[in-house]
Amino acid sequence: MLEHRGKVGEDISAAVVPLALATAASPLPLLVLLVLLLTPRAVSNGLAFASGWALALLGVAVGTLAIAESGAGYERGVIVPVLEGCLGLTLLGLATWQWRRPTQEGSTAPVPKWLTAADECTPTRAFGLGTILVVLNPKVFALTVGAATTIATTSADPAQRGVGLALFTALGTVAVGIPLGLRVTLGTRAVGRLESWRGWLVTHGQVVATAVLAAVGLLLFLRAAVAQ
Repeated sequence: MLEHRGKVGEDISAAVVPLALATAASPLPLLVLLVLLLTPRAVSNGLAFASGWALALLGVAVGTLAIAESGAGYERGVIVPVLEGCLGLTLLGLATWQWRRPTQEGSTAPVPKWLTAADECTPTRAFGLGTILVVLNPKVFALTVGAATTIATTSADPAQRGVGLALFTALGTVAVGIPLGLRVTLGTRAVGRLESWRGWLVTHGQVVATAVLAAVGLLLFLRAAVAQ
């Protein structure tokens, strides 16, 4: 029994980690957080944004898990590879679309105009931003739904599912947690570093996100193909 539980736990981790890392690599929420961390209410806004992001990830995943109970009769050995294959192809399609989008040589990704009003942002608004960037971001929403569905079809044990949800939420939040932790720890001494990260992200963030999507999509597709 313990050996079986351990194997299920490994399966959940193997399925969730790539999806969580792809979620964490989404450039827009990190860019928003970096802007918020350079405002007068840096720490309170940053904490509120990270909380909204993490709770939204968890909420979408829990909701998906509840809905997936209606499909509990499916065989795990069939449904999991199919889900992973479909999600892998979807991520590869998104990566291809992002890579082929026309951009002018030497140009940088435009910063949304609403970010220029960040100085007026309150913790309540920051919390709402964190939530919106999960629920209304198709890429992040799809990754979260995919992770929760995989967890649901991998194990019926509530404890195992809880571990999977916690792992996805923690890893999916790690990218926003690092600059927030730096700002909390170093205070204004972190401003120079955060500004440098923001500039780099505006220039290169989309390329990195595309590469991560392609790598995770290929991994999921190949894993599904081998499992068939």
